[in-house]
Amino acid sequence: MNYIWKEWLEQSRGKGLWLGLSMVILTSVFLLMEARSYPDELGFDAFLLSLYDMNVYLIPIFGLFLSSFSIFQEKELKTSMILLTKKESPRTLLIKKSIAIQSVVISVFTVWYFILAIFMKLFLAFNVSSFFFFLGTVIVMLLIFNQVGLFLGSICNTKMQLIGAAIFTWFLFVFLVDLVFLQYIPSVSYENIKLFSLLYFLDPMHTMRFFLETSLGLFSLNNLSRLMEKMIWMAPWKFLLINIAVWLIAFFELAILLKGKGERT
Repeated sequence: MNYIWKEWLEQSRGKGLWLGLSMVILTSVFLLMEARSYPDELGFDAFLLSLYDMNVYLIPIFGLFLSSFSIFQEKELKTSMILLTKKESPRTLLIKKSIAIQSVVISVFTVWYFILAIFMKLFLAFNVSSFFFFLGTVIVMLLIFNQVGLFLGSICNTKMQLIGAAIFTWFLFVFLVDLVFLQYIPSVSYENIKLFSLLYFLDPMHTMRFFLETSLGLFSLNNLSRLMEKMIWMAPWKFLLINIAVWLIAFFELAILLKGKGERT
């Protein structure tokens, strides 16, 4: 609990969290105003999908910067060294730091989306289950990119190196991976579709959108072709859970393994 309170004080005093939140708020408000002209039967779901598409560009970069600079500051101010010397192991320190950052950042964004839900209910045909499916994808996005940010903050030696790593990671997930898949698509066949599916759904950006589309009923899993049935060989929520486990555990363990590279000498 002390770590969570400390993290809240540090994040609330800084400008990064409020800058990121304000951009998400402005985007949400403008999209909500536009969604008022949508047909009632599809307006709410279309608004949530549009909001998710905008979040793909905003939330990952904010999660990467907020979490990476938070743990980098611990090293820069030597507080992590003091904690490690006194009572914490590297693993327990990173666990507590991860819980603190995830709790603070996710709580702030979740509060905003509950406030936004009030306005959704006033202006759109609000659906509770659709809203919670959307909120779940936002939380998963924050979980993954906060953890990746913690990894970057643990291994980088300077702020410029950290900024470059965060921007490259954001570009990799949001743009570069899709470009690679586009190049690979022409060679996909019935024989190698399962391998393609495994690689495709290990990308959290693909899995989160697919989960949201199917949960909102915008993508039907009925009457699929044989090729698509072989590609979608697991329920969307199972793909999502695998992504959460793989990305969180992998980058947590990598941060522990490579923590020495981020220590100043």
